Amino acid sequence: MGKIVLLDQNVINQIAAGEVVERPASVVKELVENSLDAGATRITVEIKESGLKEIKVIDNGSGMAPDDAKMAVARHATSKIRIADDLNMVNTLGFRGEALAAISSVSRFTLMTRPPDAVAGTRVVVEGGELKDISAVGCPCGTQVIVENLFFNSQPRRKFLKSPRSEAAAVADVLTRFALGYPHISFNYYSGKRLCLATYGQGDIIDTATIIYGKESRDRFLTVSYQEDGIKIEGIVSEPEYTRSSRFYQSFFVNQRLVRNFLLSHTLENAYQGMITSGRYPTAVLFIEIDPSMIDVNVHPTKSDIRFSDSQTVARVVYRGVNSALASFLQKQRGFQVKEEQFGPHQEPATQNTGEKVRYQTEQLPIRMAPVFNRTFPEDLQVRDDIVKDRPLSKNSFFQEMQLIGQVLGTYIIAEREGNLFIIDQHAAHERVLYEKIKLKWQNKKVFSQKICPHRILLSPEEEQLYLENREFFQNVGYTLERETANRYFVITVPDEPHTNIDQFFREHLDLVRQAKEEADTSFNIKEAAAKLYACKGAIKAGDRLTQAEMHQLLVQLDAADHPDHCPHGRPTYIKITDFDLNRWFHR
Repeated sequence: MGKIVLLDQNVINQIAAGEVVERPASVVKELVENSLDAGATRITVEIKESGLKEIKVIDNGSGMAPDDAKMAVARHATSKIRIADDLNMVNTLGFRGEALAAISSVSRFTLMTRPPDAVAGTRVVVEGGELKDISAVGCPCGTQVIVENLFFNSQPRRKFLKSPRSEAAAVADVLTRFALGYPHISFNYYSGKRLCLATYGQGDIIDTATIIYGKESRDRFLTVSYQEDGIKIEGIVSEPEYTRSSRFYQSFFVNQRLVRNFLLSHTLENAYQGMITSGRYPTAVLFIEIDPSMIDVNVHPTKSDIRFSDSQTVARVVYRGVNSALASFLQKQRGFQVKEEQFGPHQEPATQNTGEKVRYQTEQLPIRMAPVFNRTFPEDLQVRDDIVKDRPLSKNSFFQEMQLIGQVLGTYIIAEREGNLFIIDQHAAHERVLYEKIKLKWQNKKVFSQKICPHRILLSPEEEQLYLENREFFQNVGYTLERETANRYFVITVPDEPHTNIDQFFREHLDLVRQAKEEADTSFNIKEAAAKLYACKGAIKAGDRLTQAEMHQLLVQLDAADHPDHCPHGRPTYIKITDFDLNRWFHR
């Protein structure tokens, strides 16, 4: 007898179940998706002992006839597709025909269902993958599935489950996301006898989000509605000030399918760049409607992952949709026009080198840069800084109309406007000004560098290889290196941006290249990162004492910025203290 044999059907079923049914939450997800495909408007989920003892899912959907009910628990039996080409146009959440078969093979499974036009329903009982009973039964319209003793015949799988509390939390997470994704459907979730979630199904996503995230979140969401290249983006995102410490509060639905996709999450966060601090993440529920032929949902048994045929286009549309909502919000908040960011994760500014090697000539009135250049503010304040060069002067006067009071701790500018007190972080404010100046320069396809006395730099083999592989990037930002011997180079020109240590500054560029290499499959923007680096290095530092004229000029330049509220890294440039706050603090 040979060593290779055909596996028993029961073993085959359990192997297949292991791919689909990882934990109780997996069961809930598959059953709720079936209810949604059946057109249910009310779905109730009940679990006992975190779902291991019992999971019950009840819906008022279309139900099934007796023959369909019997066939539904068979492997690869589905009403969703017929031929292979149908996989390219899947419009339903389920299509594999594996869920019920997989669940019933590792549990004691009962299905009761009745279509609206039938007098009696059908009851199907399966235990460990073996059909036990099919009979007529009285039941309401729709479908009710009861899954008992999950993994009773697969003890190894039970051993690898997390704590009961963690498993119950995973079930709650699945249902929470479905409730957000389907606000027109009423969801009720019970753990034991306790009602954990109840939504009304009135179709208002803000109401649903308020139920889930609390009343304090109600006025903190912005509506997103954008369409481009046949892709439609809708949903809600949080205000820049309303963030969380993890990505847990982000949900994405592609053609109504709940998905996990790093591209979408990363693109969302890119839209908030410069508006939120590092380590904080926006809350969002986004719906992407796209031609089914442009996505592949058949890449994982759980159907929770998808692939886009044109991921860059999807990222661009998502970025613009979210960024547009944020720009409108900031315009409303400040009472004047706010421009959208011009380049995002897949819309880098031109990187070609024009061959121009010209030292950057500033306008009359630059803000003081790093000490190495010894630039200072002149007293005459008639002209703006070069941030507004090549574009119309800003008509905004929010900051420059403030009444300056002075500077404290050598770091913060204190000003007053309309009965409010403003504390402005001089480094963060100047960093924003320089960042937008650099972006404008690159968008105009200009490369500025300055010649220096040839400086010898010694590179490690890894650093040399990294430089040679990315020589074009270094040339685009203003570096010219000539090889001396082996891994020794002469630095001839450097970027015309503030720096005090040539070796250190060059190696910081190498770090950017390494990060871009490590995140090659993401939308990491090396030009954006370089602009932030230059702005941070050149900005006024904490502790730099400023004159009254210098402080006023900084406020003038901040008015000319597109996004003056935050530095490029997301820190706020100022805080506002109202007279109400002051009176409350002093118990007046």
